Amino acid sequence: MEVETRRRRHARYLRLAAAHAGPLGMALLGHPELAPLYPKAYGACPGAEGLPCAGVGGEPGVCLVRRLEHLAQSALRGGLRRRAQEKAIVEGLLLCVAQLKRGFPREFLPVLSATEAELRADLEYLEGALAAQEEG
Repeated sequence: MEVETRRRRHARYLRLAAAHAGPLGMALLGHPELAPLYPKAYGACPGAEGLPCAGVGGEPGVCLVRRLEHLAQSALRGGLRRRAQEKAIVEGLLLCVAQLKRGFPREFLPVLSATEAELRADLEYLEGALAAQEEG
């Protein structure tokens, strides 16, 4: 059971990373029409309050994708401490996605909302896993 959960989480984050990695990735989430808008939208971000990028900004096509790839690899390993670290990363990504929803063109809202939903679902799993570990 645990192995299957790890593989599903790994696949989830690889899919999300691929979806945000380049113009063609938008098609993975059902929005190929966004490909021409990708370079401008993902080219720069002012940074999100509460994250290391606050004030200095970043490039979502790089930083968002790298954090999603990191979670994909992390999902395959570890125990309680790693899940706690992943929870913190997911919470940071939710802040990041909220910032992108405010700054990106409205056309990207469905893609960012789908990403947010996936992150929230995983956060729910992580909170449950951590609570179960603490009880047991």
